Amino acid sequence: MEVSIPPGSAGASANAVDVVLRRHLALLLAGVQNGDDGVVARLARSETHRLVGAIRASLRAHRLDPAGCCGACRATRCVLRDEISHALLPVRPAPADGG
Repeated sequence: MEVSIPPGSAGASANAVDVVLRRHLALLLAGVQNGDDGVVARLARSETHRLVGAIRASLRAHRLDPAGCCGACRATRCVLRDEISHALLPVRPAPADGG
């Protein structure tokens, strides 16, 4: 999918890219959720490397220093890394005792 962003302010371009990206991800998710096995396999083959590349690029921008602080967030807790971890790591059931 080739995307052309019209010239304009940086903010307008960033918003246009965000809209296109969110639309692409929504269509990808719909295809995976509603497609037959063949469609899902083709989507996985064509999109997995792109998604992994996007996550890697995001993490590069949020590189941790030797003390474990995120250079972009300028904090010991990296918001991006937390969000990615919550999205990708398996959900663990809560302990039976509630704690």
